[in-house]
Amino acid sequence: MKRLNTCGYSDDVIMDSMFATPFIKNKIGVLRHSCLHNPSSGIKTCDPSELSNSIKDLHAKAIVIVGVYDESHLKLYREAALKAGVNPLLMRVVDYRWDNQLMEQNIAMLQHNWVADMAAELEVTVPVSRREVIKGSVKVGMDRIDKPVYIADQCRGLYRVCTLCQDSCPYGAINIDIKSGINIDYSKCSVCGLCTSVCPMSAIQFPSAPQQSIYDQTHIKGKKVISCYKHTGESLKVPCLAMLSAEDVLALRGSGELVLKCPGCELQSNLDGLKGIVKEINSLIGGITLEIPDGNQEPGVIKDFSLNLQNIANRAELRKTILDSHQHMSSLLFYNVTVDDDSCTMCESCAKWCPTSALKIEYNGERSMLTFEPAQCIGCKICVNVCPASCNKQSKVISVNRGQSERKTLAEDYMVKCRVCGAPVGSKKSLNHVKEVMEQKGIPVDDEWLERCQKHRSEYSFKMMLGMNAQFRPRGASHDV
Repeated sequence: MKRLNTCGYSDDVIMDSMFATPFIKNKIGVLRHSCLHNPSSGIKTCDPSELSNSIKDLHAKAIVIVGVYDESHLKLYREAALKAGVNPLLMRVVDYRWDNQLMEQNIAMLQHNWVADMAAELEVTVPVSRREVIKGSVKVGMDRIDKPVYIADQCRGLYRVCTLCQDSCPYGAINIDIKSGINIDYSKCSVCGLCTSVCPMSAIQFPSAPQQSIYDQTHIKGKKVISCYKHTGESLKVPCLAMLSAEDVLALRGSGELVLKCPGCELQSNLDGLKGIVKEINSLIGGITLEIPDGNQEPGVIKDFSLNLQNIANRAELRKTILDSHQHMSSLLFYNVTVDDDSCTMCESCAKWCPTSALKIEYNGERSMLTFEPAQCIGCKICVNVCPASCNKQSKVISVNRGQSERKTLAEDYMVKCRVCGAPVGSKKSLNHVKEVMEQKGIPVDDEWLERCQKHRSEYSFKMMLGMNAQFRPRGASHDV
């Protein structure tokens, strides 16, 4: 039998098929608070200790408080949560005057939030009443820092060659270490969210508004108003609007009209990318209003657009899901890869490292071709980083940008086959590059050795040292080769 919590949601644990990470359906408690500023029904007290006891009585991991959304009451509710031992990032506040749909939206933000427990802890002294001081019950609480966290299981080791998050941070807060992974310096982090918006694997997420919580909003039909926490009006709160990628905005738009509100602050300049995204989406399907101090964007002509998102593990999967049902979004979600054919050596590094096989080496008779499939590209730019031909050049040989593209051949060359067995050895360009590098290092190379497969190169080198009549027997061979 399923056990239901105070909001009627079961405590089932859903296993994510890709990462075997439990998407825990948190038990959510609702506390209605009443005071002089809020005449509605509910617990009538502004004593944080009494509110804390009421929170404890809910026996819930996550809390929605229906009360007053202003600075003084937010401080009161946070103090009560700390006293109750509840993770403050799993507490959301809904003003009693707001539309009831916001209650549903905030519950959706909490029910699958397992990232909040990964937030960095901060030990704080919880304010105490005079009675608690007399009793000597000074209490230390564990606050949480609402700054992006790195989820190694989502990254799957791509940090060794992908640098999107590090390159996106204008404040130098992210450093990638080949051994330890992604390190975030919270003393430099401005909570702009740009790093979370660029990661195709959703390996960097906000503890208070993780990716899964954003996707869960698509199950709630109707108009949505999204803003940052600095906006005190009626809206669903996230750390910063700059955290939203094109895929995220489409997911939110997929269940109804969308309004994005920015009250304006020092981070407003980081919204340039979002402005372009909203403009392009409105040109395709309309339905998005962007309200910012330097000029609003209107929703345009609203067209039918809906999404059914189930078990989406990361932004790359979300992108594929959108494109499967809405091909006309390819101009916004596709990536276009270009290669400088004159500089490309056809070394195959980009194709070997590509995590989605968007880049492939294909053969057609005597030709070797580097092909690109835009539907599979996630924009990780690993191909750009691993290209050895770019090492000594000011400009990159490979470039990746948003834009509609078709399957195409990026570069091609004559395929050299082993002089002995006929196995493919490499393109003529790549072999010439190998020869050039070896000769620069003082290692003479002849074409007879170069144009052989690995096994027959070893045989040739062996016979060049010991004589052409020497018997070459590789380790494990049962007879002479």
